[in-house]
Amino acid sequence: MARIRDDELERLKGLDLVRLVEADGLVLKRLGKDLACACPFHEGDREPSLVVSPGSNLFHCFGCGVAGSPVDWVMRRRGVSFRRAVELLRAEGGDQSEPAGDGAGAVPKMAASRVVAPLLPSADDAALLAEVVGFYSATLKTSPEALAYLVKRGLTHPGLIDQFQLGYANRTLAYRLPEKQVAAGAKVRGQLQRLGVLRTSGHEHFQGSLVVPVFDAAGQVAELYARKIADKQREGTPLHLYLPGPHRGVFNLDGWRGSERVILCEALINALTFWCAGLCNVTSAFGVGGFTDELLKAFVANGVKRVLIAGVGDRVRGVIAAPKRGLRGQFAGRRKPAASAS
Repeated sequence: MARIRDDELERLKGLDLVRLVEADGLVLKRLGKDLACACPFHEGDREPSLVVSPGSNLFHCFGCGVAGSPVDWVMRRRGVSFRRAVELLRAEGGDQSEPAGDGAGAVPKMAASRVVAPLLPSADDAALLAEVVGFYSATLKTSPEALAYLVKRGLTHPGLIDQFQLGYANRTLAYRLPEKQVAAGAKVRGQLQRLGVLRTSGHEHFQGSLVVPVFDAAGQVAELYARKIADKQREGTPLHLYLPGPHRGVFNLDGWRGSERVILCEALINALTFWCAGLCNVTSAFGVGGFTDELLKAFVANGVKRVLIAGVGDRVRGVIAAPKRGLRGQFAGRRKPAASAS
């Protein structure tokens, strides 16, 4: 494993500890120049015994003796190794900008807007899915292996990740959840299992995958598609995954709304390839046979007159079973596109 540079470690130790503690749902109260709260690391702490000192950016519990920097906080609070704590701090609040104005060796503080709060249960499934999508997207931007996969697939447009909120699932979502022993932690895990983001085992359903969200007409997350970025998997492991239940949502609706001619791809990654090539009037089915009534209705409602079907050879036959009046299907080509559906 690559050595963590001393200057980067110092930068991470300088991240705002108060914000990290508050992001974990703990309520800090003023205690002179310091702040205090009930210690989450030992039971029965009715009087605030954990003190956070903004001046030194350190914490110390006078009850159980735990103490340390933001790195130590993440290690203890998440129950992870030193290296994993560093990775989490990089992803959650690691501003890579140079320190400004305070002299050589100054350590930048983490802005409040960069603090990532725990995912909490929501009455709105779409809102919780939107938080998951945001977390996966932030993870992708800091994952060399996932970024390398995009390059391998020819998905190199600089605005692609933000435009489609692409993400990467690397088994760190659990670190964004409250402890499973508390009510909020158990509830949000149950909700994520019901939605299909977590399996009943607690593992991420999409782990090791590029994640592509699909939205409905209201702009809410309706579906998640995932593609394993490593082709070598255990026998029987599917490379393509979705949320459970029927497919929902229309891919890139805003990109082709108002166009009389739309390119329909067999797979979402193929559609992303077309978009990167400048063909923004593109959408996708959910694989062979995955053309939905919702997508057909969207074509009709938005005045689409011609659909150019771009797939992989003869496998695209039957994607559109019965076009409505005024809507004509046409093959865009019989050759394999630059990014295959595999």
